[in-house]
Amino acid sequence: MQLSNIPQHLKPSFYNLLIVEDNLLIGEKIVKAAKEVSAIKEIRLTASLQDAISFLNETKVEIVTLDLSLPDGNGIELLKWFKENKIETKVFVFSTSKELKQICLRYGASAFFDKAKDFDELIETIKKA
Repeated sequence: MQLSNIPQHLKPSFYNLLIVEDNLLIGEKIVKAAKEVSAIKEIRLTASLQDAISFLNETKVEIVTLDLSLPDGNGIELLKWFKENKIETKVFVFSTSKELKQICLRYGASAFFDKAKDFDELIETIKKA
């Protein structure tokens, strides 16, 4: 059946996923797992704040996974950028910096996942988003 024949209220909603992660192995692992999520239309992996912001200025993104330690700054800067620009998107912080969890949530992160142990939980949350 073609999607065009399905009533609007029954169509699946597709979304774009941006992965902001400077560790290529971890980033690729998230990409691989996210490819299993049928509702994802586009997956983009960026390794810096600047690349993420450039992509976000050109593309509507519904979900972001965000590392906090990036070569050109801290991921909290991106959370602030979302807030300043009034961009509503789900941001799932994926980091080992557990001491920053409350700050991330205060700046609008939807959830915080410990990179050392919460990979499967992150992927399940992406699937349910």
